Amino acid sequence: MLFRRRHPLRLHQKLNHFLWPKRGWGRALRYYGKRLLRLSGTPHSIAAGFAAGIALAMTPFIGFHYLLCFVAAFLVRGNVLAAVLGTTIGNPLTFPFIWFATYETGNVILGWFGRANHSKTAEELTHRLLTDSFHNIWPVIEPMLIGSIPIAIVAGGISYIAVFFAAEAFQTARRERFAIRRRQLHGSRF
Repeated sequence: MLFRRRHPLRLHQKLNHFLWPKRGWGRALRYYGKRLLRLSGTPHSIAAGFAAGIALAMTPFIGFHYLLCFVAAFLVRGNVLAAVLGTTIGNPLTFPFIWFATYETGNVILGWFGRANHSKTAEELTHRLLTDSFHNIWPVIEPMLIGSIPIAIVAGGISYIAVFFAAEAFQTARRERFAIRRRQLHGSRF
């Protein structure tokens, strides 16, 4: 193979690189930011796709996030690759925080209607999630599903605004650089 390692990484090395990139999280985040801004499409399509991906990452539909982001990106006329990048916000490092936030938000919302789930101990939640019965899982999934809606709306809205203005600025700067290069190229010929 052309770009294969001479000595393949062992499992613990792969896990280490997955949890902590070789050159740090800052570089990895800058890379994905550049990948997002360099996508082809209008600023609206890039921002809409990314926002749809972020919003779907907040839902408890583990295993279906990517499939749902394809559909959501199509419905909002967003960029599918931007939606996939937005969905990667939900990963094994961030899921515990997302699940806790959606569960607590759902309990608050259900509490307003007098239907709060009062089993908040970690042992009870873990026991309910590990059992096979839908009857035992629903008291955990219901608050997460309801709580994911306002969190998805807020996270999607904020990410849409941020990505729209960033993509618009990036594309404007890129057009200006190309125009300057074109003027220099045509100016030197004549």
